[in-house]
This record gives sequence, C-alpha cells and structure tokens, in this order.
Amino acid sequence: MNIVILNGWAMPSGIWAHFCDLLKANSLFQSCNIIDIDRGLSAEQWLHYLDGLISPDTLLIGWSLGGMLAVEYAGQYPAKICGVCTLQMNPKFVATDEWSTAMAADEFEAFKQLASSDDIADVKTLIKRFSFLVTARGMDGGDLRALKKVFTYDSVPPNDVLCQSLELLASLDAREKISTLEVPQLHLLGERDQLVPESVFKRVKALNDSAHVELLEGVAHCPCYSAASLIEQRVTKFAGALN
Repeated sequence: MNIVILNGWAMPSGIWAHFCDLLKANSLFQSCNIIDIDRGLSAEQWLHYLDGLISPDTLLIGWSLGGMLAVEYAGQYPAKICGVCTLQMNPKFVATDEWSTAMAADEFEAFKQLASSDDIADVKTLIKRFSFLVTARGMDGGDLRALKKVFTYDSVPPNDVLCQSLELLASLDAREKISTLEVPQLHLLGERDQLVPESVFKRVKALNDSAHVELLEGVAHCPCYSAASLIEQRVTKFAGALN
C-alpha cells in the first residue's frame, strides 16, 4: 500500500518528516509521498494534476485543505485508492447560514487580504498568526517551536498562489462527497483545533454512517508534531483493516 499526503495551505512538506518516518517503519506501507499546495489551480485542475501523481493501491491522506481535495479526488477516482483519510478538515471551511460551524466570512476575508500582500512585514505577520493558529492548545508546547524551524518566509509560496489556494478553500464543499463516497473513510479531528470547531465532529459523523470519524483528545490543528504518534496509530489501524 502506498501513502500519499496532500499538505495543508501554505505549509512546506518538511513538517511531515517525522510523521512519514513513523509510517515508513510499518511494513504495511511501501512508500510515503507528500504533495504540497504550491500552485494556483482550480479544483478540476488539481484533480487532474493529482491523478498524474497517484498510483493504484494508495491510501490518500489529506490535511485541512488537502483533506478537502482528497475527498474530491476519492469521489472522482475511487478505483485508484483503497481509502481516504482526512486530518483536521472542515468539509465547508467558510461559514454559511446552513453550516455555521466554520470560520466567519469576514475573518476569512481579512486573512485573505493579508495573504495578498507582497510586503515582507505582512508575510511575516501572516506566518506568525497562522503558526499560532495551527499549534495553539496542542498536546505539547514545543509544536510552535518545531514549526518555526521549517515554516519561514523562504518556505511560503508566492502570494498569488496563497490567494488562489484560499479561494479554492472557500469554494470547496466536501459534504456531499463524504455522504456518498463508497471507498472507506477515516476523518480525524482535533478537540483543541482553533480552525475547525469541535462541533464539526458530530456534523461530519452524521454525513455518512459508514465513515470512521474520531475526535482526538488534546489535539490541535497541526497533526505532525506532538500528535504524530497518535495519528499514525489511527491511520495504521485503518489501513490494516483495508487489507
């Protein structure tokens, strides 16, 4: 079985080094590859691009925005993958009247405006704010320190890619795909996630009775540092049941 991880918005692949090492140590998995959100593509273009990179017998893992794309891909190319796993994903990231368990539209627009700036000070402010959001209240206070080592000014995609990716994030809605997917699904959410409300757990669970949905105690939005071993255990258990 192959592992492909679709990264989250703006993040460098280096954040997954420890998590991939944990997966590679398991004989279940032949390979572990990471695909970054490093280009400004539409949802349709992303699916076409991913299809050129994903081989048969793949367990597709997606974090946040990557999770939304993973679900979309699983819906369009179900024969290519053996299962889909999302980490800290909200099926609808920006709040609407019928899906209030998400980021407020005005807050999202303010974040998008900051991302559109090519001023160095603004980019550094964006990195600082986003780093705090993804690690706040995690299992270990060292998450933020670890993230700072790899999530830097030099690692961030160009601001046009950041903005196009945010537009993609706002446009995607994975709810219908989750409710109709026939491939095995695992959705892991964090109890302390500052970007995906805890209440999303029950709403995702209600979308598909056959999907495995779990709220992980003490876990923040970032899955690959202090929570890496816990998440690896859940992924490995899920993958073992697929064989």
